[in-house]
Amino acid sequence: MTTDENSTTRRRIIKAGVAAGAGVGAAAVVASPASAAPGDPVILGQVNDAGAAETVLVGGSSANPTLTVQGTSPKLVLAPTPEANIPQELPTGSLAVTPAADLVIGGRGGTRAYVNTTRWANRTMAVPPQRIMDTRSLSTYSGNVLHGAANVEAGKLKAKTFMHLTLKNVSPVVAEKAVSAYVNITVAGTVAAGFLTAYSSGLASVPETSSLNWWGPNQILSNLVEVRLGSYNGGDPFSFAIYVNSATSVIVDVSGLTLAAPDGALA
Repeated sequence: MTTDENSTTRRRIIKAGVAAGAGVGAAAVVASPASAAPGDPVILGQVNDAGAAETVLVGGSSANPTLTVQGTSPKLVLAPTPEANIPQELPTGSLAVTPAADLVIGGRGGTRAYVNTTRWANRTMAVPPQRIMDTRSLSTYSGNVLHGAANVEAGKLKAKTFMHLTLKNVSPVVAEKAVSAYVNITVAGTVAAGFLTAYSSGLASVPETSSLNWWGPNQILSNLVEVRLGSYNGGDPFSFAIYVNSATSVIVDVSGLTLAAPDGALA
């Protein structure tokens, strides 16, 4: 039987609601195993094992696809494959899923690419740059401060203090559930050597890390930081904190977001 004949036969069987095709990776959760020899249809409701044989469907279009899977339950389930069993080179267009739920695709030139890790399941989006804090003009940005306004004195965040900022006023943070933000943080009018730490408001304490460092007074320095967002005091999501160990003015500009539910584009 030719490949074209296989495709036609499988389409006819699918429409009859009896089978869905045959080949490597075609499997369904079932009670008793069954075997589908190369060229035979996959039997719905049973485990089908074609061994090392491959099934290639040829033809079709967007209006009349070669393979259509219908139903209200999960329409296609890829059985997890141990990482060590997935070849480093995969035929372009082939798919596999790991036990950690990472989706692997055969990319250009047969290279193996991960397309559904936690990172890439989200959408990184650039947004029009917008300032959410400048301690030199605190009242202008008071709507973005959840805590720490009292720690600003003479336009500077005092040494060894912090403030919590919310991004809820930045579109589309709330609607599309931002999980992190790209912020350009600037210090100006430094008093002495010091450092700044940006961190999620969901953390109970300041991390022992730095996001920006300076080495003397009267400096202006900046750094682009990706900061994870969290809930301040358990009730205000989409928030992060700024800590300084030496007094300085702090300016924060948002230029990008990582969205967990990217349903639409920013207008």
